[in-house]
Amino acid sequence: MESEIIFIIALIIAVAAVYWVVLKCAAEKIATQYQLLAERFGLELNQSAVKIGGFIRPEPSVYGNYRDREISISVPGKGLQNTRQIESVLKLELKGSQLSAQLTAAGPLGGLRQRDSGGQARWKSGDERFDHAVDVRTNQGGALAVLITEERRKWLTDTLKKSKATLYIGGDNLAYARLGLIANEATRKDFEAAAEFLCDLAESVEA
Repeated sequence: MESEIIFIIALIIAVAAVYWVVLKCAAEKIATQYQLLAERFGLELNQSAVKIGGFIRPEPSVYGNYRDREISISVPGKGLQNTRQIESVLKLELKGSQLSAQLTAAGPLGGLRQRDSGGQARWKSGDERFDHAVDVRTNQGGALAVLITEERRKWLTDTLKKSKATLYIGGDNLAYARLGLIANEATRKDFEAAAEFLCDLAESVEA
């Protein structure tokens, strides 16, 4: 009986050790990508200390100014629609605009994301490829039509369809929210491209 107890304790310790190593490796990959984001945009990197001996490792974040506006990339404290689906969110300051819209990939997940669109109607641009791929909700279709040029529609179609991300416009900011964590180069580069796109879009909104 005593040997069985020792075996169970040893097994628990081994499982905990493997879990700790996995967490550490994953956290290091994410931290590396955020460090690169901070260097790319000249932002401050925030990394909270680990807790409970490394079993809790808060996600890093970056914050600062880029192209004369506030920008941040972080992981909110709650999941999508209060689920366990974690999002990484890029937020960009938007100055003096009343425009409100949400754009996401069309489909079941897009419908879930649009539940918090405030009852805004679905808007269609007339571009069949874009309208089929992207679910847009806004009550200011005329203003949005001026901003979403053919080049931007192409970027949004390709990006939102691939990443299943959502673009939010309103509340004094633009936000690009994507499921998952920034743990590899491909995802980091997507966020870098999104930051440039949002900066260009913000300048057009404010013009």
